[in-house]
Amino acid sequence: MLTKVLQTPPMRQNAFAGWLAHMLLGLALIGLGIEIEFVFGTSLWYVSLGCVLACVAGLAIVVRAEMLERPQRLLRKARRTLNFPTQWSVKFNKRIVQGGIVPVAVIRADGVRFVIDIQAYKSVSWGTPVDGSGQTPLVGPSGKRLKPDPVAPLVQAALAASAAPVLWLPEASTAKNLRHPESNLIVVMGTARDLKHALQGAEIVPIRRAPKKQPDPASTDSEPEMASAQPAEMTA
Repeated sequence: MLTKVLQTPPMRQNAFAGWLAHMLLGLALIGLGIEIEFVFGTSLWYVSLGCVLACVAGLAIVVRAEMLERPQRLLRKARRTLNFPTQWSVKFNKRIVQGGIVPVAVIRADGVRFVIDIQAYKSVSWGTPVDGSGQTPLVGPSGKRLKPDPVAPLVQAALAASAAPVLWLPEASTAKNLRHPESNLIVVMGTARDLKHALQGAEIVPIRRAPKKQPDPASTDSEPEMASAQPAEMTA
């Protein structure tokens, strides 16, 4: 959702028109297949086969159109519920250089920045590193890693914007917050009110980009690994 998020009004209208066109096309194919089958019956096997294929193609078009539109619908619905303090700076569809587009970018009154991605997962938790990288992944209720994983592009956007990454799950079944202490990744499961409280109470030092310099080979082995820190739950 960081590269394809809520669009500007004209583009959003084009997206809705495309969704509607695909839905109508799919339903038309399904209706046409059923009608021809009803007229000719099963007397001609190749006609019946064509009707079945038309119905399958129409159903596939409808399902694909809905799958593409549902994330955009979630973003629009979630954005309408947001209510941050007036002293905060809030921007939607914020374009970040080398970080794509984030659904929501927030600057708190004290200067702390957040970039927020919105996903439809019902519940997530910290998993166990399995690839030897030491990175702690987010997993779903089944214990499997999220696919596609929203964390990597979100953290990349946060680094590019010198902000703290926030993953918001407005459709979560249980209100709960998670926090990775080193990467500043915050996972908020709950309503827009829960999100506001989590951002208000987050104790984060604003990230500042250090000037580029050549790495010192002597100190490479002594640097701590950010992703190896143990994640924990965060109280709102």
